[in-house]
Amino acid sequence: MDEPVVRIVAVEREDDFGLIVTFSDGTCDGYVVEELLNLRPHRLPVKSEVDVRHREQVQRSGRDQATP
Repeated sequence: MDEPVVRIVAVEREDDFGLIVTFSDGTCDGYVVEELLNLRPHRLPVKSEVDVRHREQVQRSGRDQATP
């Protein structure tokens, strides 16, 4: 039997070193930076910290618009 696809519903920043991820199956889990770096060893380079902040703002604004 096929298992249902679990998707990420929300991500919240926790302090400066972690994230809280909520999944579509109703579960959530916390991750610290070191765990995330191990999960994706091939990260994409970013031009500057300003680019990172802009990307975060765009992602947040998209989430805000999607929320009723």
